[in-house]
Amino acid sequence: MDETRHDNAIPTTVLRDTREQRPWTFDGCAVETRDVTLSTADYAVPAACTHDSSSDTYHPRFAVERKSGDDFLTALTWERDRFTSELRRAAEWPQPLAVVVETSWETLLRNRGCMSWRDIHPNQMVGTLSAWTRHYNVAFRFFESRRRAELCAFLLLVRHSLRREQI
Repeated sequence: MDETRHDNAIPTTVLRDTREQRPWTFDGCAVETRDVTLSTADYAVPAACTHDSSSDTYHPRFAVERKSGDDFLTALTWERDRFTSELRRAAEWPQPLAVVVETSWETLLRNRGCMSWRDIHPNQMVGTLSAWTRHYNVAFRFFESRRRAELCAFLLLVRHSLRREQI
């Protein structure tokens, strides 16, 4: 396998969906963010997107969906139909839609933090995630802090860019 890396393989721009309410800025990651309309998810790199100029919308083939703990639980419950529609849009992607959650798995399973006031049992959450990962092209990642989740998202975008370069 060729280990040569090309300078343009590491993204210098991250596309951020304009509807993102608590956006990541990727401070310290040597990347600029550009606010655009993404058809799916919250963050992508330009090389992984096609652009529809008539609607000024970017359609990613790989992207990261950011979820706070509360957003994640809302996606499991009240906004389940909307979220599964998003999962369906990523069905044909070469890599799974990355859902990066800004709370730890342990916090959720122990009914702490954002879980403490929700009417959802951890077993329901586990069952839903298990079904979604079996039926949809999605991978979930959980982190104990917003900053760690942000760094993970950036690394996922970089890794995807490097994979594309090797193909």
